[in-house]
Amino acid sequence: MGILPVDVISALSDDLRKAVGFSFEELKSFPAIPPDSSHRLASAISLAHSFMKKFLPQDSREQDLACLTKLLKVNMASGAWELRLNTGLDEELWGSFKQELYKFFNPGGLPLVGSWDDLFLNGRVGPGSSIGAPNGDFYTKFFGSVLTCTSQGLIDHYQSNVRRFSEWSNAESIRSQHHSSPRIVQSSRLSFVPKSVTISRSICTEPSLNMYYQLGLAQILTGRLRSYFSIDLSSQSVKNAELARLGSVDDSWSTIDLESASDTLSVNLLREVLPRDVFDLLVSLRCKSLSYQGTVHELHMISTMGNGFTFPLQTIIFAAMVKASYISYNQRDPVCVFGDDIAVKSYAYHRLCRLLSLAGCIVNEAKSFHKGPFRESCGADYFLGRNIRGIYMKRFATLQDSYALINALNGFSAKTGLILNSVMNCLIGKVDKSLEIPLWEDPSGGIRMPLSMVRTRRVSETTHGTIYSKYSFKARKLRIRTSGMWLNRRYIPYNPSGLHIAFLSGMALSSGLPLREEGRWKKERRSCSYWDSFDSTIGLLADVSIRQLETAVHFNLYS
Repeated sequence: MGILPVDVISALSDDLRKAVGFSFEELKSFPAIPPDSSHRLASAISLAHSFMKKFLPQDSREQDLACLTKLLKVNMASGAWELRLNTGLDEELWGSFKQELYKFFNPGGLPLVGSWDDLFLNGRVGPGSSIGAPNGDFYTKFFGSVLTCTSQGLIDHYQSNVRRFSEWSNAESIRSQHHSSPRIVQSSRLSFVPKSVTISRSICTEPSLNMYYQLGLAQILTGRLRSYFSIDLSSQSVKNAELARLGSVDDSWSTIDLESASDTLSVNLLREVLPRDVFDLLVSLRCKSLSYQGTVHELHMISTMGNGFTFPLQTIIFAAMVKASYISYNQRDPVCVFGDDIAVKSYAYHRLCRLLSLAGCIVNEAKSFHKGPFRESCGADYFLGRNIRGIYMKRFATLQDSYALINALNGFSAKTGLILNSVMNCLIGKVDKSLEIPLWEDPSGGIRMPLSMVRTRRVSETTHGTIYSKYSFKARKLRIRTSGMWLNRRYIPYNPSGLHIAFLSGMALSSGLPLREEGRWKKERRSCSYWDSFDSTIGLLADVSIRQLETAVHFNLYS
């Protein structure tokens, strides 16, 4: 958010014209990167397309409405889904798809989830909001507010399990005295978060008990993904990005992007393809409707973004489709899926697209790549093996926004070779350029600078390490007091047993409860033992070496 930085865009346009002969607006008008582009031109087009794409408007009502309209349209299509197999190949693909899902959910012929007790023992709370809770932390959700869920069965199971643990049982007794019995709600609560200049992203707030059990199921599904498909959700995005790089070089891998991927997994589809016990479990944990501004909409998709099992479930569904497409060729290649980011061997691309279409999924042709020098997956854009991922200026209102943009542009220059000194001169006047920080630090805290190029006296070498200054975000914390506490105009009585459980679970600190997105930036002194260490596979410095960054900083800031 913030006022559109016309001076920054003008300076960037000057840099791009010098580099490739086209202005910012001219490069934006390219519908796609021409296959015969040079690396410099491809990089410039990528930057022009991305730079303002996600700049957040001050008033997002138009974007929210666009998102709501799209969500309801996709939901209606999900309700109308029917299986239509037209050829023998369709039948073969669909049969293999269902067989893979059966084997996934029945390891060794036994159900993956033995009982709801497994979900309870693996359960946890997410960092976001829950219906009925004034804050997103574990203590407030489970011991300082009313518990919410969609069925009496969930309440009964939770309370019967809680009684197995004396401290938790006592915590629930204290909670119920102050906040009453758990409350049944029928719907999740729809809201929107910024996504791009044209459309917002939808997210649904779930009831607290549903979310706890949903995340318990997610934990089990995540473990099974590792053992069955060799998909580790903690690292798969890096693998997919590498396959995108390989595909851009030799066409061996294709990448597929889906429109509203999670929203197109309909209840009807999963009733058709999942084992009955798995389908019944998902239905028992989901919200059957969502509410927005007083209107309730029945959900025909199995789950929304915000549901705790959505991400691993869609990974499973799409991974089974990829494997089914390989089986149709009698091949056993690696299955590489991360949510709705799909990398597939190119020989199976068309059959996978056909299987996705049968399931009601919509392949985004403009962002799916089967042939040619470009591939994108998991935040990595590769052109002939080189990362040309642009940068996204989401807001330009604070000092921290300027620092983040300077660091992003330096990283982009380092990996593409494009010199951006005009826009850097424009930005450097908006910050304290003497605030130089290590390469691994928060990019909003200062200017990331290779140690060999540090010029400020604020950085000094000592026997205890390198001392430097930076901005740090200090989240506001609410201290838990024996007299109770006020949170968002609600009084929350003290629950000592609940605090004990939260502390033992690592979800509460002696300093208090962190309040989401509340706090302030503060300048402070720090020290580190190694300045130039950073992960070159992720973030702003993906695919960048120290030497490349030194060159970019030299030409951008000092030439």
